[in-house]
Amino acid sequence: MAELISVSRDTDFEEIAAFQRRAFGHERIKSERRRLQCAEYYRWKYFPPAGPARLAAVRTSRGLVAMLTAVPFKLATEDSTAWQICDIASDPEFRQRGLFARCLELVREAAADDVMFCFPNARSRRGLDKAGYSVVSRMRLQVRPIFALPFAGAGPALAHSTNLPACEAAFQNPAHRRFIQRSPEFLHWRYAAHPLNRYVCVAASGTGPSTSYVIVRHLTVLRMRLGIVVDGCSASDEDARAGHAAARGWAKDSGCSALVWARDLAMPSRSGTAMGNSERPWHVTCFARAADSARLGGPAQMQFGDWDAV
Repeated sequence: MAELISVSRDTDFEEIAAFQRRAFGHERIKSERRRLQCAEYYRWKYFPPAGPARLAAVRTSRGLVAMLTAVPFKLATEDSTAWQICDIASDPEFRQRGLFARCLELVREAAADDVMFCFPNARSRRGLDKAGYSVVSRMRLQVRPIFALPFAGAGPALAHSTNLPACEAAFQNPAHRRFIQRSPEFLHWRYAAHPLNRYVCVAASGTGPSTSYVIVRHLTVLRMRLGIVVDGCSASDEDARAGHAAARGWAKDSGCSALVWARDLAMPSRSGTAMGNSERPWHVTCFARAADSARLGGPAQMQFGDWDAV
């Protein structure tokens, strides 16, 4: 039987981590996903400033066989809560039994008046379609090569976010709003307090008096260091270009082979090359219920940081 609980400090995060590894163990796990499937990550992830997550789970005599989590955030466009459905997983032997639908229904009943959204993998999309979800935004990963020496080894450790107070102040400007509210508490939890990822806030002066900020981090793939633009705020397109140039300079100085970012398909490109091709594009797709799509603030409000690691 499916049950819904509010996550607490007594929740068995080791069980959740072990089940996530087991549920996806038959696939070729990418190193990034495997790295995050640990108790420390879920213990951080499920306690954002908006409150504890809700866990919908199905157990049998064998233990946990299906789960999903709803993590709460505050909307920037209105004074209400948005719940991100994530960590959807089923034991391979228990798939095609409607367990995902039962878990999703429990969460929906508990948050009937709130916004619900999800960045699902291909397997989960059919269940979301049946539950009344549809695409509200699609981001495509872009890459710009950097002609630098290939990165090898672990390299020096990075400090957590720098210039965080200045970055927090910039994100409070109404012109910089995204669909998830970037309060100082959220920025600190999301970037400074992350237990596994390390982020840097890079500032760049544009043509006007304002300053553009981008939040970046490193990702090592096949012994190559990549720089990723996770989040940002700017007052104009020119400021945004200045921030992007600053991110590329940071990536080059720190030995990255390329700079990666996500672009909403409704927005213009910053002269990068799309990753993938027309048959296999690298998309990050946001789904939401039809009644909630207008409350998310429109596709231009989406940022890579709304998906990355959360």
